[in-house]
Amino acid sequence: MTLEEMEFELELAGLSREQQVKLLSFVKMNGFDAKTLDKKLQLMGYEAIFSIYDVEDDQK
Repeated sequence: MTLEEMEFELELAGLSREQQVKLLSFVKMNGFDAKTLDKKLQLMGYEAIFSIYDVEDDQK
């Protein structure tokens, strides 16, 4: 997923521009990790949008 695609998804989710910039900066520094980004979104009060993994896989 490109940064532009991530930015678009974050905008659709309703994040402010400031919140988008913070998360995109995190991705630039640490790389893309869907689980980590979704956890950050959930802590901010938003739904998980980047997960493409099965919840069942986490429980194994």
